[in-house]
Amino acid sequence: MPSTGTTSTADPSTGRSPAAFGAPHGPAPGSSAAVRLFCLPYAGGSAAVYRSWGAALGPRFPVTAVEYPGRGRRIREPVATSASALVDLLVAELAEDMRATPFAIFGHSLGGRLAFQLAHELGRRGLPRPRRLFVSAAAAPFHLGWGALHSLPEPELLAALERLGGAPAEALANREFVEFMLPVVRADLRLAETWSFLPEEPLDIPVSLLGGISDPLVPPHEMERWRGFFAGEILRRSYPGGHFYLRTEEESLLRDVSAALSDALRSTE
Repeated sequence: MPSTGTTSTADPSTGRSPAAFGAPHGPAPGSSAAVRLFCLPYAGGSAAVYRSWGAALGPRFPVTAVEYPGRGRRIREPVATSASALVDLLVAELAEDMRATPFAIFGHSLGGRLAFQLAHELGRRGLPRPRRLFVSAAAAPFHLGWGALHSLPEPELLAALERLGGAPAEALANREFVEFMLPVVRADLRLAETWSFLPEEPLDIPVSLLGGISDPLVPPHEMERWRGFFAGEILRRSYPGGHFYLRTEEESLLRDVSAALSDALRSTE
């Protein structure tokens, strides 16, 4: 992983930072007619998790799916070893885009914790803060939520991933896939499970707290613990499904995300 605080160069083929995956949808940066949505994946996930969101949300809400080092277009880069280092990298790579147009951040599971820390870090550095934060299926500070999956032996970890719906059973039965991706998943889980960010004060921005009704890792009462870490508007939504409800309930989720972004867009006009 690049050293903390070092600004990565833009991708010469797109002019965009390595973290910004795919062609931007909708108005150009700087347009007052848009609120850009930055999407942070879960442990082991890539930017492809959000591949359908840009078309679904439309031109008013352009989607930038963030790619962490160690997967997708960044497969040759070492995975992050701490949340703070990864947040520093994301600030360095995304700050220019975040200055260009109003934005919101959506993060699922590990991505939810990173989104929360990223929003605090942007404020600390005097950079624009998100108009809204979406924290999805992520345990709040002081709470592990999912325990210590990263330290499980391989058979137990694969069984846990299958139970949670983290990957299709056929993929987990593919030895080549497991050897390729399991180290990334384990490293991401370690990062999530050793997350120790403790904010000094509540974050004064609107937040949507989202989760699955039957999530065994972060059940609804765990999502409620986030309320003490925000001083702005709090919107709480639970959906049918487990930890990966965002796959099975995508239509309902994106309808709610669009409504919240519409409120954020009105606040910029």
